[in-house]
Amino acid sequence: MPIITISTYSGKTQREKDRLAEAITEDVIKIFGVEKKDVIIVFQEQPHGNWYAEGIRL
Repeated sequence: MPIITISTYSGKTQREKDRLAEAITEDVIKIFGVEKKDVIIVFQEQPHGNWYAEGIRL
């Protein structure tokens, strides 16, 4: 059972998350050969101030 976690800035619309989850689910089904019911996708949204790269807040 693939469990996919997507970390992103908060503020994405429900429609955007739905579309991404649908696209990823279809690819996982094709590549891993699993059933749709076995694909789990979790969105973890964080405020912009919680993201850093190279020690600098994004």
